[in-house]
Amino acid sequence: MAGVPGPKVPSASADYSFMAETTAIAPLEQAWELVLFVLGACVGSFLNLCITRLPAGESILFPASHCRACRKALPVQAKVPLISYALLGGQCAGCGVRISPRYFLVELCAAVMTVAWYRRFGPGTGFMVQLSFAWALLVAAVIDFETGIIPDVITVYGTAWAFVLSWCAPALSIRDLPSPPASLAGVLSGGGVLLATARGYRAVTGRDGLGGGDVKLLAMIGSFVGWHGVPEVLFLSALAGSLWGMGLLAARRDVSLTTPLPFGPFLCLAALLRVFRGQ
Repeated sequence: MAGVPGPKVPSASADYSFMAETTAIAPLEQAWELVLFVLGACVGSFLNLCITRLPAGESILFPASHCRACRKALPVQAKVPLISYALLGGQCAGCGVRISPRYFLVELCAAVMTVAWYRRFGPGTGFMVQLSFAWALLVAAVIDFETGIIPDVITVYGTAWAFVLSWCAPALSIRDLPSPPASLAGVLSGGGVLLATARGYRAVTGRDGLGGGDVKLLAMIGSFVGWHGVPEVLFLSALAGSLWGMGLLAARRDVSLTTPLPFGPFLCLAALLRVFRGQ
């Protein structure tokens, strides 16, 4: 019909301009994620230091990084995250003692988590807050796996920090954090459930089933995910722990139903899944 304009059809030049802009952004984003991967690996190196020194009650600042066997300070070429372990063949550059693959795995996990959390939360304060919580969980999980303890410096201070952040979240534009009442309820419900479970198990069996570190760890997790996230964390951690225990029973003859297994790593894994999935 005359005088009635037809639908506006995008021109080929406009489509080409959009595609060119998208193509230009992609390499920049990939380069930035590579930078984050490297930074995450560097943080992983520091997390390894915390994992080694915190259970021993040592300072995480002094002395400088050194071999635990020969006590010699590590040279610069032995401090490059991921690369040094591979180049040195998992051995000390000074005395040749074997270095646990844990050092490489923690650095790799920290690097991958940094990129994954950036993709999940995007740039901003929320990304750094959630990533710091994930790093703390990584340290707690590995320490508990290796030593059977979870230092209070992680759980107690982590709980207090999360509660403070719950008050500051609106002002800092941090999403996916519970409100202050929900955070406090998460502390009480998380710690309370495990405390009651531990006391009930001891009353029935006469043995300790859960340590105080597990109670404090779930209290810290509850402060970050809120009371509504505690049941999910408990369910996933119990499921993962049960599967791990059954696997050990089937694979090893020296494991029985009464063999103590660290529960902290499974709590941390479940909390990471909860945080990554979102509130």
